[in-house]
Amino acid sequence: RKMGDFADIFSNTRALVLVMLFFGGSIFVHELGHFLAARLRGLKILRFSIGFGPRIFSWRGGDGCEYIVSLLPLGGYVALPQLADMGALEGGNGNDKTENLPKASCADKIIVSAAGAFFNILFAALLAAVIWGVGITKNAAAESTVVGFVPEKIRDVAGNEFPCPAKLAGVRAGDKIVSVDGRTPNDFQQIIELIAIGSGRTADGKPLAKLEVERDGKILTLDVHAQLIKTNPTTGDEIRMIGISPAMRMFVGKIMDNSPAKAAGLREGDEVAEIDGKKLHSNAQLGAYLDSLKDGTQVKLGIVRDGKKIEIAITPKRVALTKELLKIEAPNGDGAVSFILSNRRNPNAKTGLPRVFSVKRGAEAFDKIGVGNALCYADGKPADSLEELDKIANESSARLALTLADAAGQIYDVVLPAGVKSAIEPPKTRAMLGYMLRPEFTTVHPSIFEQFSDSIVRTYNALSSLVNPKSDVGIKSLAGPVDIGRVIYKLSMTDFILVLSFAVLLNVNLAILNILPIPVLDGGHILFAVVEKLRGKPLPPAVFATVQGIFSLLLLSLMAFVVYYGFLRWSGDTDMENSGEAVSEYYIKDIKF
Repeated sequence: RKMGDFADIFSNTRALVLVMLFFGGSIFVHELGHFLAARLRGLKILRFSIGFGPRIFSWRGGDGCEYIVSLLPLGGYVALPQLADMGALEGGNGNDKTENLPKASCADKIIVSAAGAFFNILFAALLAAVIWGVGITKNAAAESTVVGFVPEKIRDVAGNEFPCPAKLAGVRAGDKIVSVDGRTPNDFQQIIELIAIGSGRTADGKPLAKLEVERDGKILTLDVHAQLIKTNPTTGDEIRMIGISPAMRMFVGKIMDNSPAKAAGLREGDEVAEIDGKKLHSNAQLGAYLDSLKDGTQVKLGIVRDGKKIEIAITPKRVALTKELLKIEAPNGDGAVSFILSNRRNPNAKTGLPRVFSVKRGAEAFDKIGVGNALCYADGKPADSLEELDKIANESSARLALTLADAAGQIYDVVLPAGVKSAIEPPKTRAMLGYMLRPEFTTVHPSIFEQFSDSIVRTYNALSSLVNPKSDVGIKSLAGPVDIGRVIYKLSMTDFILVLSFAVLLNVNLAILNILPIPVLDGGHILFAVVEKLRGKPLPPAVFATVQGIFSLLLLSLMAFVVYYGFLRWSGDTDMENSGEAVSEYYIKDIKF
């Protein structure tokens, strides 16, 4: 199953080209800066490689430089022996004759080392100029800093529930968030990011976020005890969350037949603003209010139509929101598995195929069950309905054997503990008005300065959080080539401009990271050059070689680590996507009144 998911990215030619163009291209542009600066300064260039890994073909130019096209088109490298002897790290073969080369000056080293970051900035500026001109489309709600809804509970990827930290702290729908830990957010995404990378702690060491909110014209300071929420089942990644969502304007879109909205005279384009005299800030807030009412309770809906405020009396109707669910539980709560009836095998069939909806881990057998997997047999018998599966499970006197098929069609067996109990849970219902929201988007044209400022601040915040022992951001949170490639791939499936926006952030990030004064990185070369200039003589070769060797090993180890975790994260995200598909199928899309 996993290998099939990993291969998906290679099946989309357009997305794959964009990954190579903007990820590989960003690194290539960096190395091109070194190459051109070295040519300008008259330094010896041994080789310039496009890509890494086994070479496809190569040639030696009249300048003596070996030009290489390698198999993996994700970047490149430039071998500059006068700058630093990077040997094996840069693909050297150990036979390069560089003993008689003149020493590079301090200016040579600084200019060539800084050129990579400079070219990344130029590339980012070019992309940012395109975004400035064309504009970037965003969900209007994402531009808000106003809280739209505060739930009672929040969940992690395993389905575990926690009391909502924002609710406990007194955050309310309609509050405008002025600052998070003293930092001013520009939009709701920044609010989420600032909370996630926060380093505030309580006296007993628990995560703490300090929010300043504007409410009724007053500024309030609230201490929110953020919850660490697991976001990936495979890597165990956790981030701080407080459980809030943004405010939104609610415009009526399609109105469903035979619905309360239809009967009450609601029209497309109406803006839903109030209910029973209370201001509404999001559809989730409206839904929670309707669910709190007794069936048959009439409400007064305040709407804005053609610029005028009017009030409509409407009685919500409770309708089925989900399908039935079959839950099989082990004795003493030692694990459970739930099934929904899926029609993916035959969309026109009344009966379909039971598929795993959720798994509660416990006994070892439950750990083997994948969400979204299809049930083939139960105790060797076919079960094409939840009723048949329920009957087989309850009649099983010994251990219940399930034969399942994963997303790749691989068949596997699990044997559940003896004494399992099965029951069909009725569909969940919700009080609804019977209309769909019209999505609201806005096109913004951020200037190059605004885009750079945002990228620099985000990079600085992430680095600060990474080195701060009080934050919950660790080394395994670093995004490597696998993670970056996947982000570009996913963005390419939605909006090309989003790919450009991410590429701006990526290039600014590369420029900042590479200019840090760490040996092996460009900033390290600049640091050594300055130290040598101040000393008036080169560093001892043994010292230079030792420092370079240690940091080269550390860098290669870090790269291997983030690539490994990138694949683990990919695997976990795939599991969550399969789970998301099951959840999507569980909820009824064509709701009938």
